[in-house]
Parts: sequence; C-alpha cells; structure tokens
Amino acid sequence: MSGETVSIILAIVSILFSLALIGSLVGSHIYKRSHNLPTGDCAYCHANKDKILKEYHKKYGTRKSN
Repeated sequence: MSGETVSIILAIVSILFSLALIGSLVGSHIYKRSHNLPTGDCAYCHANKDKILKEYHKKYGTRKSN
C-alpha cells in the first residue's frame, strides 16, 4: 500500500466514525423526544424531582395554601 492509499483509507474511516457519532447523538435525542423523556440541562433534575422535593419539604417544611 502506498502512502496515498493509507491516507484515503484513514479519511474514509474518520468520516464514517464522525457520521456514526452524530447519528447516534441525533437518534438518542429523537428517541427521548418521542418517549417524552427529558432532554437537555435539566434532565437530571426532572428524573429525581420527587427526591428533591422531599428533601426540600423536609428542610423547609410544607406551605399550606388557604
């Protein structure tokens, strides 16, 4: 194999790897949106909201509305 052939193969492999990475990220986002799962920065908070609220109410108490 010549040096030119190796560089072409490396370019093709890097393009395929980039496409696979981007495809998996987009696919994961589409899956989460279609199943109404949280996406973005607040995904952790949304998944643990009951625990966070319980800790908040334990620390500050509950406010009763009239």
